Amino acid sequence: MPVTRGRQHGLMKVIFFPNHHARRAGGFTLIELLVVIAIIAILASMLLPALSKAKAKAQQAACLSNTKQWGLANSMYLDDYNQKFPYPRYQSPVPSNEQDNPDWLAIYSYHYNANPPVGDDVWFNAIPSYVSTKPMWQFAINASSATTFSDMKSIYYCPTASSQGIDAADASAAHGNMLPGARPLFGYAMNSKSLNNENISAVVTILRSQMVRNPSAFVLFSDVRNRSAETPYYAASADQYPSGNSIVLATPHCYSTRFSSRHNQGGNITFSDGHSAYFKYRYVVADGVEQAADGSGAVPIAGHDLGQADLNWDANGQRVLP
Repeated sequence: MPVTRGRQHGLMKVIFFPNHHARRAGGFTLIELLVVIAIIAILASMLLPALSKAKAKAQQAACLSNTKQWGLANSMYLDDYNQKFPYPRYQSPVPSNEQDNPDWLAIYSYHYNANPPVGDDVWFNAIPSYVSTKPMWQFAINASSATTFSDMKSIYYCPTASSQGIDAADASAAHGNMLPGARPLFGYAMNSKSLNNENISAVVTILRSQMVRNPSAFVLFSDVRNRSAETPYYAASADQYPSGNSIVLATPHCYSTRFSSRHNQGGNITFSDGHSAYFKYRYVVADGVEQAADGSGAVPIAGHDLGQADLNWDANGQRVLP
């Protein structure tokens, strides 16, 4: 009840109410704390997807910058070597398994134990120095150097591939062999089909810039797959996960069968004129159902060249025929 006090002879009566809030001593009730926590959780759930997308976009942009660096390095190499492109992989008589995916020992042996050195004209040995990066053979000197390559941030690595890490299933030698101590794991690879149509007649074996029909469309480098379970992934039955080409990962050379979709279902590609761009996986790779984009009416085998006019895997501009 309110306490009233007044004077007998006054006209005003003062009414005092007790201060009930003073007993809370400035604290929060449990219900109030739970409400605040719930609001924070709701806000976090709304912000996290946006932050995740922003991170993915930043990684994609950093990857695009890396691919541009490889394009720049190649352009400078061409100027120094009479417009001759470096090789996308070791050439014969190097065994095919070491051409496809060389280990550290092989890279060391071909450079240091051969006279003259073998493989110094392969892209990962020939052009890195043009953009202040060590050639791969320098990382193969000893185990410590190989570890340095695996741990460092460089233009050999795609930031997204690095953040994803290695899938446990792919660490086995029979399933990807994704072991940094055993071999270099490439985030980018050089186009291995540049002379595909020409080699049918065994006309040429070395690519020169004069042979490139459309430099702004000729694929030079691209993101290469680093996870066998990556999706989307189109492949013929023999290469469906976990068989065949689906478990051939992080190789130094690439074609549509190994093109990566790790950047929001797509990947970055560098062209021989030096520019780089992002493409959706489904635009680059045939799904085995859609007709080729070259107007031939053919339906390319799943995983192979879809024949887009602005994406030439072969230097002559024609679709690569599997």
